[in-house]
Amino acid sequence: MFTFDKADRRARNMSEMMDRLGLGIDAFAHRRFGLDLSFAIHTCQFCIADKVCHDWLARAVKPAVKAAAFCPNAILFEQVRAEQVGS
Repeated sequence: MFTFDKADRRARNMSEMMDRLGLGIDAFAHRRFGLDLSFAIHTCQFCIADKVCHDWLARAVKPAVKAAAFCPNAILFEQVRAEQVGS
């Protein structure tokens, strides 16, 4: 069930995950007109692992080497991060 409390927690999770990975919104600017960022936000908002993600972020090292395996955005974040390092 969608609730605003969950939506807020999921948005904070995504923001924290991106911070840990060294990704800002600008890292997505060149990717398909920003559609990948929209996709990532949508994916995060409907993720069923929001509690697991919150707990992982509470324990994970800063900065993180990569997103947790359970994260449905992990591959996208890794691609964006690789492009950021490569440029």
